[in-house]
Amino acid sequence: MFGGGNKFDQLKQMKRMRGQVKTMEKELANLNFVGIAKNKLLSVTLDGKFQMKAIQIEDELMEKNDKKLLEKCIQEAFSKAMQEAQAGAAKQMQAMGGFPGLGL
Repeated sequence: MFGGGNKFDQLKQMKRMRGQVKTMEKELANLNFVGIAKNKLLSVTLDGKFQMKAIQIEDELMEKNDKKLLEKCIQEAFSKAMQEAQAGAAKQMQAMGGFPGLGL
């Protein structure tokens, strides 16, 4: 799993990896990814840990008083934001050197 070497070297490598993970989590939490519905009336913002940080609904959408349209817009925007966040997290992970030995 961690290559050759003795157990002490493996423990050092595991500790180093834990440190990398914590650093990456902090950096990802500071990133924002926005998904916008096709009609541009709703947007969702996620952080790099896939937590929703904001949802913005234009007054025009609310005035339509159309529950199905609102639901569709939320789904579209969230899906786009999630795709962006996943791609951003993968890019961030690669920039930090991934996790050698784990295939990441």
